[in-house]
Order: sequence, then structure tokens, then C-alpha cells
Amino acid sequence: MSTKTKEAGLTGDLRTVSLADLLQLISTSGKTGMLSIFRSHNREFAPKGSVSGDIQKREIYFLKGNIIYATSFGNEDVLLGNLVLRKRKISKAELDKAVNLQKFSHKRLGTLLLEMGLLSREELSECLKYQIEEILYNLFGWTSGEFVFLEGKLPPADQITTQIITMNMVMEGTKRIDEANQIQKFLPADDVILRVVADPKIKSSQVNVNLDDLQTLVLINGERTIPEILELSSLGEFLTSKAIYNLLTLGLVEEGGKKKIQKPQKEKEEILLEIVIQLYVVSYQTIEKTVAQKLGEGAKKILNNSLQLQKTYHPILANLVSSEDFLNFGNLKNAVTRISKPIRFHKLMDGLNALLSEYLKSVSLTLGKNVTREAIAEIRKEAAQIIAQDREIAKEYDLEEELLRTLKFL
Repeated sequence: MSTKTKEAGLTGDLRTVSLADLLQLISTSGKTGMLSIFRSHNREFAPKGSVSGDIQKREIYFLKGNIIYATSFGNEDVLLGNLVLRKRKISKAELDKAVNLQKFSHKRLGTLLLEMGLLSREELSECLKYQIEEILYNLFGWTSGEFVFLEGKLPPADQITTQIITMNMVMEGTKRIDEANQIQKFLPADDVILRVVADPKIKSSQVNVNLDDLQTLVLINGERTIPEILELSSLGEFLTSKAIYNLLTLGLVEEGGKKKIQKPQKEKEEILLEIVIQLYVVSYQTIEKTVAQKLGEGAKKILNNSLQLQKTYHPILANLVSSEDFLNFGNLKNAVTRISKPIRFHKLMDGLNALLSEYLKSVSLTLGKNVTREAIAEIRKEAAQIIAQDREIAKEYDLEEELLRTLKFL
């Protein structure tokens, strides 16, 4: 297991340590503390030093290896509110009253629902378990992200907690991921509109739908795509996807054509820049990791020489700073926006490709062609995932071709 211990506690990356392994370690060790997991909202991963969008963050609290509470970056009250409505524990009017009261009392929603007599402690504990499960099951879908475990850290003193056996969550979470993968293979593409079938070819006696299916069905209006339905649903991504799968399988819902979304030019430029930076962040980091594994501290000197050489020919690279771990891209985005629009993209790509080529030459000269080929294969694999995020823009600007041309230097 690739982890390391710092003053903050156990730290690592979900790309090298799976969530299941991490939870199992905490459970079997009987640890007490908080596990914080975070990643960029706009992409699958957020490497150090990269430019990113909003950060998604989840916090899970443990007591002697068992899960007692979880939060989704401050959205726990929203999750709890949706859950009590789904479970028909209270009415929408009662929830609205509690939320309005919360603005003045600054108390947690669960505490208010107890004080108002709308929920018993047992009912609240049940809803908290569902909330924790929803957060954890969603986390099992994260293939990357950084984590930190803070030993001994507990939820706020006024937070109502529950207790869940961690290994039960691991088994159910793993099972759900397998099921989710099968569902995803069946669901239409993200740009396909869903609509309710006007005249289903199925007898009413054969219709077997549950409450989740019905709750999802009302969100399908002939104009929304699956991502839009997922965003509106209070069921969570897995249960909503499962409901859509059931409705499609039963023939109650069908595909209604593709939805053409015209992106504003400004947004397109921002997305383009984000994808470019992601591609070269992962390319450089793959090389840096490869060299560091073979040469240790000597790797920094070799790669820094390559960086300094290319900064001479490509001034845009002056905004890349060699940090303790990886190149820091923090200043690059602002620097690019100061370049004239007609040549902005070309200047950036020329500089990034030149440095990538120089890095690969250094690896080949120092460690040989076989090691270089392994690094290139890893870059190709990671790049394919990034390109898939917005294939339309990537294709328009030939991003994949640009990168592959540089990787063909051997």
C-alpha cells in the first residue's frame, strides 16, 4: 500500500490506494479520527500545483474503527433534509420551517428536527445512517483523489452521531460499484434526451416500479439529459441511475434524440486551457515519478536542467516553478491570458511540447528507451481519460494529435 505518514497523519492518493483498502486499514486498526478525501470538481483528479476548479471534499469520522459520521463539504444539512423527505418522515412545509428557523438559531438541522418534535432520536439516527451511506457509496465511484487521516479528530461536540460497521460499508460499496458499472454500460450518452413513452407496450399488471423509479420518472420531461436529471434528483447518483435503467428496461422511458448545447466562446477557451493544463500536468508528473523512482534526489537536478534550458527558448515556461514534489502550474493560467488571443494557444502548446520532448530525451539518455516507453504508455493511458471529458473541444483543437506527435519521439 503506497501511503506515507506525516504530522497530519496518514496521507496518500486514491490512484495508488483504493478506498476499500483504506477503510479496511482504519477498521482493522481500530482507529479513531477523521478521514478527509478531496479532488477537483472539474476533473477526475487534481494533482499538486495544477490549476483546478472547485474542490469536492468528503469527511468521514471513525470511533474505534467504526464510522460514526460523514459530511459532504458542508452539505450535510441539505442531504439530511432530502433524506427525511424521501423517507416521508416530515412534510415539505415542516422542513421549510426548520430550515428557516436554522438561519436564526445557527443550530444543526438534525438538532432542530429533534427539538421541534418532528423526528425521534431513533428516526434521526436512521436518517443519519442513510446520509453516511450515500456519501460513502458516492466515494466508491472516485478513482482518484487525495486523502488525509487525522488521528483523534472527532465531529463537533453538538453533532448527533450514529455507528456503522465499516467493513459492512466496504462490502456493500464494492457490490454497488460493480452494479453501477453494468448500469453505465446500458445508459445512453450524456447528450441524449430522455422522454416518457406515450404508449408503453407493457400491461399495467407487468409494471414493477418502486418509489425511486416514480420519483425519477417525474424528472423526465423530454428535454433533460441524464446528467441534468442526476443534478435535480435527491436520490443520489447511484439510485437515480438505477431508476433510469429500470425505466428504460421496462419500456416506460426512451431516448429522444441528442441535445445540442452551444458553449459560449469564453467558456470554450477556459475549458480548452483547463484540458491542456491537465494533459501536461499528468505528462510531466508521470515522467517526474518515473525518474524519481530510479534516481531518487538526483532526478530533480536532471529535470530542472531540462526546464531551465527550455525556459530560454519559450518564455511562457518561466511561469512553471519547480516545487518540492512536482512542477507548479499555479501561475501559468494567468500568464496565458495575458498573451494576444490569436497566438495564445500556439505559444502555450509550443512551450509545453518542447519541455515534454526535452523531459523524454533526458529520461531516454539517463534510464534508457525501455523505461521511456513505459512512461509514454502511462501518459497515453492518463491522457485518454482527460480527453474523454470533453472530446468535442479536444478534437476541434487536435489536442490528442498534438500530444501524440511529441510522444512519438522514440
